[in-house]
Amino acid sequence: MKPLRILSFGAGVQSTTLLEMALRGDIEAVDHVIFADTGWEPNPVIENMVEYGERCAEAGVPFHVVANGNIRSDALDLGHRFASMPLHVAASPDKPQTIARRQCTNEYKLQPLLKKQRELAGLGKGQRSKDHLVTSLIGISLDEIQRMRDGAFPWIKNEYPLVDLRMTRQSCKSYMDKHHLPEPPRSACIGCPYHSDHEWRQIKADPIQWADAIAFDASIRVGEIGKRLYGGRAYLHPKRIPLAIVDLSTEEDRGQGTLFDNECQGMCGL
Repeated sequence: MKPLRILSFGAGVQSTTLLEMALRGDIEAVDHVIFADTGWEPNPVIENMVEYGERCAEAGVPFHVVANGNIRSDALDLGHRFASMPLHVAASPDKPQTIARRQCTNEYKLQPLLKKQRELAGLGKGQRSKDHLVTSLIGISLDEIQRMRDGAFPWIKNEYPLVDLRMTRQSCKSYMDKHHLPEPPRSACIGCPYHSDHEWRQIKADPIQWADAIAFDASIRVGEIGKRLYGGRAYLHPKRIPLAIVDLSTEEDRGQGTLFDNECQGMCGL
């Protein structure tokens, strides 16, 4: 039996380009598309996901949305196992400043994706197979080649079409522009500690999402939650001060000029 071709869709630049190419026939067609929802996705990501879900439906390609909880509410729930986020932890008298371990990508992205791939391949929980059942298409571009990995199990073979085509992130943007399509958003949670100031400014432009991020940032330093999360020393911003008072203005805003727009390349987009 021919392996299922399953595209992991993060709704960011690379995976959106990859799906667009599949729908246009510029790469081999896919059998399924999977989007893992962390429960705290920015509105542009959700809008992009919905649009491509509809595009896939029109093309007869099953589009699956999977989840493994809500990363925001789970982090603030003392009764829930905490999957560590890469929070910026301030120094204490006996400990240096650090960045917490990143377990959230595995918990809220990779695990639900793998569970759905296993289901589509007809494998039960814990069931093994040495047969090649799934080809997993992943939107990693040439400039992210260090992120390439082999499949987690013998029955999964990862494929990186953008790398094979020598396409960079900028190439993906150019492809979308060539077809008169909008540039996709970056795939990252509203409160991702890897946001650049450029991306925090984009979040701030939406008052509701900005208030949500500020509230979460404050919550991780108070009460029992604060004690659990690194003794009340955890922050979303690398300056390790409350997000509400971080100066997000650019050098240009401050009259100093700038040559570059500080756009993060993303850490966990698929």
